[in-house]
Amino acid sequence: MGQGIPLSWLQLKHEKMKLFAAVSGVTVSVTLMWMQLGLMKALFASAVVFHGSLNGQLVVIHSQYEHLIHSMPFSSRLLYRLRGSNDVVDVLAIAMQPMEWKNPWNGETRAMQCYGVDTDTPVVKLPGFPEQVHLLRQSDVFLFDRKGRPRFGEVAEAWELGQSIEPELNRRRMTLKGMIDLGASFGIDGSIFVSHANFLRLFPSRRPGEIDVGVVQLRPGVSILSAQRQFQAMLGSEVKVLTIDEFIDVELSYWRSATPIGIVFSAGTVVGFFIGFIVVYQILYTDVTNHLPQYATLMAMGFSHGFLTRLVLQQSFQLAMLGFIPGSLIAALLYAGLREVTLLPLYMEFGRAIGLCIVTVFMCMFSGMLAIRKLRTADPANVF
Repeated sequence: MGQGIPLSWLQLKHEKMKLFAAVSGVTVSVTLMWMQLGLMKALFASAVVFHGSLNGQLVVIHSQYEHLIHSMPFSSRLLYRLRGSNDVVDVLAIAMQPMEWKNPWNGETRAMQCYGVDTDTPVVKLPGFPEQVHLLRQSDVFLFDRKGRPRFGEVAEAWELGQSIEPELNRRRMTLKGMIDLGASFGIDGSIFVSHANFLRLFPSRRPGEIDVGVVQLRPGVSILSAQRQFQAMLGSEVKVLTIDEFIDVELSYWRSATPIGIVFSAGTVVGFFIGFIVVYQILYTDVTNHLPQYATLMAMGFSHGFLTRLVLQQSFQLAMLGFIPGSLIAALLYAGLREVTLLPLYMEFGRAIGLCIVTVFMCMFSGMLAIRKLRTADPANVF
């Protein structure tokens, strides 16, 4: 019987409304877990695109640096001490600060991030930046992030049409000279790049020589960790010398621990798990309860308790698969829509799919294991 007749499936589909309710519960659970984990991953990924694009091996930041939007400036003289080391090819300075963008079409103002960079060597490895960094040597010009959110106006469209774009940045008229690809994040809607000289024009309160991030380019073959220890001892406790991966970890640590965002998404994932768990448990428990006489009859016919246990667990596995597939398809559609609207990197990842599939199976199987306890009351003597 176990091999010839799919008894578990026949029992599941016997009451179609219960089957629909159980599959719907698992589908909602899977979709919710996909969305919570995807949004959390997109948050973290978008927050460190800039960090990962830095054109160097070591980063120098202030010892009290928290995250990209609220950094602490320090004197560039500390950074330029490293030029004397034989291990160093070049050091590059970045000044950054939020600023006000005035939409040249409707006059609305929006906050965006401004980066002041060196114009001789590309400090970031972003598409379009190395080819256009020399344009920033002119006065009152900037490069615009075309992958920012569209709330700054139709900048990319107008640029493609060859129109001259001269918005007000911090109440100063500036001219667009090129487009780059960086991308928005939860904290930054859009970005521009200017030279250090133009940065001081936009932020006259900033003192010359103040920078927020230093990028160190090492000679090929130099040990990154050895250079890091050497430079940290050379520069003292005012700044931190980090690898690119450590710099990324500092940013991610802020979003995980200092903000409620990571906690909220993690809690949402747990809630999704328990939604599916409760629905499947209720359906299976009710099914076992309603069919206790039939289970007792099977036991009287010689079927073991283990056979009945496998029967319920097979139902659990089938519910997991029936809910995981549509839940994943719905999540894929939601990912595509949110990716278009928010410009966040929401993608279906194979590793996440495997992990969620395992979690879904565990959720349903655990529900089945709890429901199986009711089988202990199935006594063949009660049938006769």
